[in-house]
Amino acid sequence: MSRLRAAGHLLLLLSGFALAQSTPPPAPTPPLPVIDPAKALEGAALLDALHGGGYVLYMRHGRQGGPQDEVPCSRPNLIAEGVEQAKKVGEALHALNIPVGVVRASRFCRAIETARLLGFGEPQVTADLNFAVGDSPLHAARRKRLAEDPPAGTNVILVSHGHAGKVQLELAEIIAYRPDGHGASEPVARIRLEDWGRLR
Repeated sequence: MSRLRAAGHLLLLLSGFALAQSTPPPAPTPPLPVIDPAKALEGAALLDALHGGGYVLYMRHGRQGGPQDEVPCSRPNLIAEGVEQAKKVGEALHALNIPVGVVRASRFCRAIETARLLGFGEPQVTADLNFAVGDSPLHAARRKRLAEDPPAGTNVILVSHGHAGKVQLELAEIIAYRPDGHGASEPVARIRLEDWGRLR
């Protein structure tokens, strides 16, 4: 009887192993933020929305090199590639006639340099957009910035770092947020560097 029980256990183990081997791996997690497909904007619809204003464009700075400074900035922080990334975004915003009322940047020089290269004047520098990890209170401050209504008919650009809460951005990528007027906002589009050509 004990031999039969042992054989049964072995059979169950082998069946479980075979099932595990035949089960396909889980699908990769989609990149954050997960944008509701029913509310996502792209192409001409995204461009029309940005033309009307009312969006907060959260942007990661361009590529930097070496140890970085916080204000006051004593030296350039972006390498040539980062300068080109920032200029490309700025040129696209101007060429597409996207109205920008305010540009804010974190206190880190790589963000300030990126913001200046966009071509909308001197950015407003704020610690709310500084690099933050873990349970930093800066995450709450950043969410508040993302929920602020832009001046009528314009968009706001926030130049910060790779994380917006749990969101990981590529260099010079923009995530467009739509404030809901009640202290929150939702992401409606991701605009990577290579996406600007498709909006023209």
